[in-house]
Amino acid sequence: MAKGEKDIFKIAVFSGAIPSSMFIEAFIEELAKHHKILLFGVVDQVTKYYSKNIKILKTPKTHWSNLIVSLYRTLFLILKRPNDLLLLFQEISRYNRLYDKWIWYSKFLPIILYRPDIFHMQWTRDLEFYTFLKTRFHIPIVVSFRGAHVNYSPIVEPYIADIYKKTFPKVDAFHAVSEAIVIEAQQYGEIKDITRIIHSPIRSLFFENYQRFKKREEPIFKIGSVGRFHWIKGMKYAFDSCIILKDAGFSFEYSCITTNSINEEQLFQIQQLGLNDHIKIKEALAQTDLIEEMKTFDLLLLTSLEEGIANVVLEAMALGIPVISTDCGGMCEVVKPRDTGWLVPVRDPQAIANAIIEVSETSESEMQRITQNAHNFVKTHFNSEDSIKQFLILYELVAST
Repeated sequence: MAKGEKDIFKIAVFSGAIPSSMFIEAFIEELAKHHKILLFGVVDQVTKYYSKNIKILKTPKTHWSNLIVSLYRTLFLILKRPNDLLLLFQEISRYNRLYDKWIWYSKFLPIILYRPDIFHMQWTRDLEFYTFLKTRFHIPIVVSFRGAHVNYSPIVEPYIADIYKKTFPKVDAFHAVSEAIVIEAQQYGEIKDITRIIHSPIRSLFFENYQRFKKREEPIFKIGSVGRFHWIKGMKYAFDSCIILKDAGFSFEYSCITTNSINEEQLFQIQQLGLNDHIKIKEALAQTDLIEEMKTFDLLLLTSLEEGIANVVLEAMALGIPVISTDCGGMCEVVKPRDTGWLVPVRDPQAIANAIIEVSETSESEMQRITQNAHNFVKTHFNSEDSIKQFLILYELVAST
């Protein structure tokens, strides 16, 4: 493996899209302080990185631009490593349609041309397309277990379980965000000995904006959720809990900050339950704006049916905001009932409503104790510096095998 005199690796942090999710972007920025980072994929929006160690190697969106760039890359690869081009042609020959051959060729080409020392996949579901990097090109592969792709995708689409059983043995190491997700993943292969549990790093900005809890005097209790609208997020049960609160005469406002559009079913649910005056749907915000918005919440609510460990809950805990979470995935590893937050069963609107009322009635001194505990817990177990150190050790181990 090519390494510099200071053991500087070229690490591909791969999610397929540039920029990636907020927590992956934070990971990229921290990792770039130690290694060279290669980003492959389609650029969804103009992204500027200030570190010279981060290099974007995009696949153009338009066919003509893609053709020109791919021709240049092909010529470059012929000059550098013609045998690699032959191996790449052999790989794409497994696709039947000419169009598919071209699309996958243009995606794989920059990876082969710039040949990372380690290929770190952020989403397990993509593994079936990229294991050839290990089998044909001997590029070590690290795969992250983060949540949906392990917790429910193989159940909803059983063929994915078969793919995992075939591809997991080809992976050099796995990274998991929680103990719970390791247990889920083990049903698809003997992965325990090559899996490291490394908590997702939380950006220092959230710790820097920590505020000691203080009860607001406003009569309207402000509840907030942050994330995408998807059935796995359990928003149906959050909305059902809102009608329970409304019928109980509880004065509240529920803000849902979403990264995508609300679906028709949930819009109809809000309308049918008469909750238009209580539920506010808000578009995604830049991180600094999001922090300011979250600081107006009396409570952060997570109603997911499955999670690895939800970053938004960790971020709220870092800020000093009380949290209620469903007891799903690895959430019980961080939300300890009445110690760092409130934990409720999945699919239980009544339990959610009861917990919200309990939080609103809890004394300021008790809330200060709980939110301080939560802040301290996240600062100890999810700080960026420690997480990155563990990744560096993982990469060293993978590189040395």
